[in-house]
Amino acid sequence: MIPPRLRCPLLLAAMAAAWQPSKALAAEEDTQFWLVASATGDIADGTRLTLDASQRWREQARGDAQQTFRVTLERTAAEGLRLGGGAMILDAGGATELRPFQQAVYTTGRLELRTRIEERFFDGADRMELRLRQRIQISGKLGGGWRGSIGGEWLGLLQGRSRGQGASTEQWRALLGVSRQVAPKLDAGAAYWLILSPRGERRDRLSHVPMATVTWHF
Repeated sequence: MIPPRLRCPLLLAAMAAAWQPSKALAAEEDTQFWLVASATGDIADGTRLTLDASQRWREQARGDAQQTFRVTLERTAAEGLRLGGGAMILDAGGATELRPFQQAVYTTGRLELRTRIEERFFDGADRMELRLRQRIQISGKLGGGWRGSIGGEWLGLLQGRSRGQGASTEQWRALLGVSRQVAPKLDAGAAYWLILSPRGERRDRLSHVPMATVTWHF
């Protein structure tokens, strides 16, 4: 049974995932599947290391299947505040992206706010792409050992990879997920991402992304 304090946030998340503005109803749609494995834990007092890798099955029109690997290092700077960064490498059909990033994460109770800046280097691009990501997420216990989370994220380009390409909104994301401990130090979960990608004069793109996750806590 879902505790009363979580019913309203979960209801809002379900409505957000189902809701599509009139423009998005006419959007091009695709379906992907992501499998994500990660390992996370403290390597020193107040210092956390996270390693994650993913396989993302996508349609050929979306760049075909993609593989990713990311390293994140965070340090507790104050109560509820972590500062850090890392790097990610992505490959899809032989095209490679290198993505260093810096981030700040603030947590209070069940609420988590994250600001991330990414420097994106693409094969054959005119220049580095600079992207800002702002995420909000609420997590809590659902009972029976299950945890639930809802969230949203805005991804904005501050500088595009092509010369003359200025600032714009790249994506809006909505998340609904659950997870459960299945063994000591091991969690498994499932989530659903709804991703809206505005494309100016062209029809927007709407991506449905079911996702499976495995997390080891060391």
